[in-house]
Amino acid sequence: MRKSMVEEVWPASVRFVPYVGERFSQGFDGQRLLLLGESHYRTEGVSDAVEVTRPYTKNIFQGMATRVRDSSDGPFFRALDLVLTGDSQHSIAEAAEVWRRIAFINLSQSFAGTKANHRPRSQALRDGGNVLVNDILPVLNPDVVLVLGRTAWRFFSHGEPQPGLEPFIAQQVNRGASKPRYIESREVWSLDYEGGSALMTWVYHPSWNVDTWKDRAGALRHLMALAKQS
Repeated sequence: MRKSMVEEVWPASVRFVPYVGERFSQGFDGQRLLLLGESHYRTEGVSDAVEVTRPYTKNIFQGMATRVRDSSDGPFFRALDLVLTGDSQHSIAEAAEVWRRIAFINLSQSFAGTKANHRPRSQALRDGGNVLVNDILPVLNPDVVLVLGRTAWRFFSHGEPQPGLEPFIAQQVNRGASKPRYIESREVWSLDYEGGSALMTWVYHPSWNVDTWKDRAGALRHLMALAKQS
């Protein structure tokens, strides 16, 4: 990172400031990792004023870097611990240590709604991609970006396929002849931003029962291995 997250003065376009672990600059397994989700949801009555949205992401995810898990946390947070540790028998301490070394931001810079089935607006995702590339990535300077959700991947219009890099193949994504056929092969793209470049790929959203945790964790490790070679 070029500047401390505490020192950074974010432009008005950044309505949701990213969660950044205290050891992010040291990297996770040698790589600066950014998890890119889709959007935040709010409870009824919560304002979308900037004084509410700016600390929102940090307030949600900073607890993941502690050795305590909130019993009210949903399966999404458990799924992310599995992605990061790659071990179904991981300890909370192991997961917390990884969270200290990564960053998280949602693509949309506005609330999607008050329920999980309230999908983010397409334009909000497109606009959020511009904010991410122009205002956030040059500060975070990530090496690897794992996109959590095919919707976010589809509406993120930056980056391009990287020739010669082996795609990730999700070995367990298609379960049964009666299930829809989901995409197994995930391309690895190169994402350039001011002052740097990152490799990125995607997984189906962890809230969906499509990718197994092993496939999601495998996609991350495949991406990081390629980043180390580049």
